[in-house]
Amino acid sequence: MNPQPSPRRTGLALGSGAARGMAHIGVLKALEAGGVKVDVLSGTSFGAFIGALYAAGVGVAQMEEVARGVDWQHLAKLLDPTIPTSGLIDGRKLTRFMAEMLPARTFEELKIPLGVVATDVETGEAVVIRRGNLLEALRASVAFPGIFTPVPFGERFLIDGGLLNPVPVDVAYELGAEVVIGVCAIPEVRKRPTETFLPMEGKKEVHPSGLREFLTSQGVEKIFREILRSNPREKLTQPSPAPSPRRKPPGIFRIFAQSVAIMENQINALQLDRNEADLVIRPDLNGITLLEFNRAAEAIRAGELETRARMPEILRLVGG
Repeated sequence: MNPQPSPRRTGLALGSGAARGMAHIGVLKALEAGGVKVDVLSGTSFGAFIGALYAAGVGVAQMEEVARGVDWQHLAKLLDPTIPTSGLIDGRKLTRFMAEMLPARTFEELKIPLGVVATDVETGEAVVIRRGNLLEALRASVAFPGIFTPVPFGERFLIDGGLLNPVPVDVAYELGAEVVIGVCAIPEVRKRPTETFLPMEGKKEVHPSGLREFLTSQGVEKIFREILRSNPREKLTQPSPAPSPRRKPPGIFRIFAQSVAIMENQINALQLDRNEADLVIRPDLNGITLLEFNRAAEAIRAGELETRARMPEILRLVGG
């Protein structure tokens, strides 16, 4: 009888995504149900926090219970605003919240090896933290740029690791994984580039051949006369369409969050191609925004469903 192959050392790379990162809990839940043992963990931003909880021995059921039961609006009130020099929020109270859930204070106390990814805000380097103060490493990894102040770490100032490595597959390999499952909580954006402009009704486009004329004072004067002749009030006092009265511009935090999400989406695609995860789990989280922590149950369920659907592939991959 041929001996059964030993299970391969399995790494799990948990990506960034803020509230969408709750899906990682569902992924872990489904992996446990399928009998898949996680030997190595790496994480960025919220994925680093979930990874730290799991590596410290916090059960998936307990994580899910806390995520569903936390009053996230109340938690937001605990954040400590600061004078906006390098960030709007200091984040030490958020660290205390993480400390209440984490039974470990250092990497050395963890039951599973963990690598936490942050970004050096001054050099632009990705920083992988594997030893020492676990809470400070997590605080650095979740320090959303412009919102949370950078975290001093030795001689560095660290912020959100998602800026450089949203799904740290390479870190899991470096920690000794033979196969790596990446979990991406950033929905894929497939949008064609669009171009928009405000044409002047009844006027011809200015072609490059007319550039010399435009640059002469006579040409500039001619343009202004044409504008004034058409509708001076509309053209000069309202150069762009007035926004719909039913729509308000997004708030500053949403602008920050969405800007980083757009960047992370592009970086993520490049990183996943380069790092070549053996398998990538991407839950359907398109209906959940970065800040909707109150929808934890939906995010967890999405992670669980996608992982269950991929379980045959996962079991073939890890062996045993």
